[in-house]
Amino acid sequence: MLGKTHMSIGIATTLAITRPDSLLGILTAVSVGAVGALISDIDVGSSIASKKIHQMNFIILFTVIILTIIAVIDLLSGFTEKIWSNANIFKIIIGILGFIAICAFGKKQPHRSFMHSFLALLLLDIAIFFIYSPFVSYFTIGFLSHLLLDSLNMRKLKLLYPYKKGFSFRLCPANGMANYILFWVGSALSVTQIILCFIQTVRK
Repeated sequence: MLGKTHMSIGIATTLAITRPDSLLGILTAVSVGAVGALISDIDVGSSIASKKIHQMNFIILFTVIILTIIAVIDLLSGFTEKIWSNANIFKIIIGILGFIAICAFGKKQPHRSFMHSFLALLLLDIAIFFIYSPFVSYFTIGFLSHLLLDSLNMRKLKLLYPYKKGFSFRLCPANGMANYILFWVGSALSVTQIILCFIQTVRK
């Protein structure tokens, strides 16, 4: 599926499963869930030009999402202070470097191989756990939603990488009508859940 579809379904799924009951929870589910839903496609593109364009767009999007969530959570709950006071600085640095290294390795692999595997999810979850453990569940849900959507397509995923055999339900093309429908369904569900969660927080 296309990136915008992965994002809409990833956010909708993360919100539905985590059921946040605060503004902080909503922001975390949306932001981290979106990153989890998009990170796998850092390996997309067959030509050098398309890879550079996609990677630049992804880096910009990823940076904006992360900076937004940190800024807002810091404003609401002293997020930065919590990280530096409750965790070892060295541990955080190791997590960040690990996350970057995993993504750097993944973007050089064939599309739908390493970055579309349970191994990549495990390694990224470990890195995120080192950085800030509460984010792991949100990221995992977003990532798994990406794998589920792509498994509907014709091209196989190497879910058990480095095992070479791939898997796919082969139900629909990645950019066909199903992608269009899923995007709008995911968007509608995301907006609806955000509104309901926000109303719930206001009534408290």
